[in-house]
Amino acid sequence: MSFSLPHQTVLLQEAVAALEIKPSGIYVDGTFGRGGHSRAILERLGPNGRLLALDRDPQAVEAARAINDSRLTMVHHTFGELSLALREAGVDAVDGVLLDIGVSSPQLDEGGRGFSFRFDAPLDMRMDTTQGETAASFLARAEIKEITEVIRNYGEERFAFQIAKKIVAARSERPVATTGELAALVREAVRTREPGQDPATRTFQALRIHVNQEL
Repeated sequence: MSFSLPHQTVLLQEAVAALEIKPSGIYVDGTFGRGGHSRAILERLGPNGRLLALDRDPQAVEAARAINDSRLTMVHHTFGELSLALREAGVDAVDGVLLDIGVSSPQLDEGGRGFSFRFDAPLDMRMDTTQGETAASFLARAEIKEITEVIRNYGEERFAFQIAKKIVAARSERPVATTGELAALVREAVRTREPGQDPATRTFQALRIHVNQEL
C-alpha cells in the first residue's frame, strides 16, 4: 500500500535568501522536486524576472503544471545537463543557481517507485522512469562480482558478497522483481544487525545510486 505525505521543503527561506534575488534576474532551480524553492523564488522575482527549473523525475515535471506563471520554464533534464538546458532556453548567463541535491522524499513515500523497502512494489528505483535500467533489470543480468562491487562501493556493506551470492542464487529460480523480495534476501544474507537500521538499508541505497548514476 502506498501513500503520499505533504512535501515540506527543508531550509526553504534560508536557501532562497542566500540567492539574494534581483527582481529582474534570471535564476535556476536545478532540482524542482515539488516546487517549494521555485515558488519562493517566483514570489521574490519582479514581472521581468525569469526562472528555469529542471528535474529528471516526470512526476516533478507534471507537478510544475500547477504553477501558472509565465516567468517559469520547466524542463525535463537532470542538473548535470544544466548547460544543455540553458542553451535550449536561450539563456547565456544567470544570476543564481539553487541545487537541493539528493533523493526526494516524495520518491521515497510513493511505494510504487520502488525506492523503499517499507512497501512491497516493483523494484524500479529510477528517478527518471522514462529511461534507463531498473534495479530489477540490473540484478537480473549482472554477475556476482558486479553486484558485489555496487553494494560494497555505494552502500559500504560488509556483507556485499553474501548478498550478491544470495541474489544470484534466488534469480536462478525466479527473477528478483520486487522490493519485498530483495529486502528479504538481504536480511537472510546479513549476519549482524545494527540497532535501529534495517539490514536492507545499505543495499537499497547502493542500488539507487547505481541505477541513477548519482555520483
